[in-house]
Formats: sequence, structure tokens, C-alpha cells
Amino acid sequence: MKISKVEVEVPAGHYILGDPCYVVPDSDWDSLLQSCNYFENPIGTFSQYTRGDTHNYYIVAFSTRWGDGCYKGTDGNTYPVDAGLIGLVPVEILGKDVHNLRGDLSKIVTFDKTIKCSRDSDGKLRFGHITIDTDPADEEEEDDE
Repeated sequence: MKISKVEVEVPAGHYILGDPCYVVPDSDWDSLLQSCNYFENPIGTFSQYTRGDTHNYYIVAFSTRWGDGCYKGTDGNTYPVDAGLIGLVPVEILGKDVHNLRGDLSKIVTFDKTIKCSRDSDGKLRFGHITIDTDPADEEEEDDE
């Protein structure tokens, strides 16, 4: 038996699209991974404590087909990967440091309505209208024939 597609609904909002390891603080990375069995479950969570307030963050991420590397999206951007994941992280996680986000590692995206995010068995990751192919070798092999 095999699961051919996993799909998650994500509410409207501002997100950082890319490998979550570039955005989630190092001090929270392990708790995030443990919360979702290293993204075997595509929804991870962790809490940050700021000035006496607790903020819970939910991150959606999927494993890429071939792990680390750079993958192209239908939005024209290239997404580098260092932890074998691509996903959506709420922009609020950065707080006032949002201007420090490296645009060469991830992109800020806005969704005006609830979207569906998924990973297909063919390695395509979908985040609303953006698709990132993490198995581009399939297309290259077809082109060669």
C-alpha cells in the first residue's frame, strides 16, 4: 500500500515559502521536528515565549523527492533546500526581523483565501497556485527521449 497524495488546508495569510530550517530559530528546530515526527505528519508546531506571552506557530512542510538541492517553482523562483523540506511558515515568526529575511533562501507569499497544500507521489509540492517540482529528472528524461 502507498499514500499517493497528502493534502492540508492552510488559512489565508502571509507566509514564508521555502525550507523552514532557514526561518525557524535553531533553538526551536528540534521541538518543531519532534512535534510532527520529522514532518512525516506535514503539520508541525512549536511555541515561543515573548514578554510573558506564548505564541503557537503551525508550519506546513513536505519532504522533497531527492532531499537537499535547488528546486524551481511555477512562480519563477528557485527554492534552495538544506533540510530536505519545503513549506509555509507564518511571517509572524520573524516579528520585527522580517526585513532580515534572505530573499535568496525563501519568499514571502500572500494568500487571500484558504489554500490547499499537497505533496504528490511524483515529487510535486503544491502551495496554493505555486507548484515546486522536486523531481525534475522525470521531465528531463522525457525530454531526452
